Amino acid sequence: MQVDTDRAFHMGGHAGARFGQGHVATPLTARDILRRDVDAYIDGHLGDEDLGSTSLARRFRLSRATLYRLFEDRGGVARHIRERRLQAAARHLTGTSPPRLTWLLHELGFASERQFQRAFRARFGMCPTHWRKRMLHGKEPPLPNPPLLCRGGRL
Repeated sequence: MQVDTDRAFHMGGHAGARFGQGHVATPLTARDILRRDVDAYIDGHLGDEDLGSTSLARRFRLSRATLYRLFEDRGGVARHIRERRLQAAARHLTGTSPPRLTWLLHELGFASERQFQRAFRARFGMCPTHWRKRMLHGKEPPLPNPPLLCRGGRL
């Protein structure tokens, strides 16, 4: 997929929208458009265990170096994918009828329960089960990376 290097204009979430009174158009670069497209692809394929730099580079016909530069401000490709997976997990666990963790971790492409638990705890400061209990009791989500509340900790 080749991206046109001309600048596009973005206003209110729609590329090419007409200028309205009080609205300022923000130019989108080819890089912005490409990153948006890659993010949409990532979000649509979170459950693919092999989702990574190799599959993204192949899908978007990018060199590995170009792909890495695209995500360097987000901590890299792997970190960005993991963050998208964890945010999706947190959203699922926040619902009124959250899914079983085993379903969720496979649905979001985590290789094992241990990998999922560790990543979730590192990102949100608590185990996914504590997160789910907290959300079901109507408590606010914690700030990112608060003190750990697992292994004998209380809510």
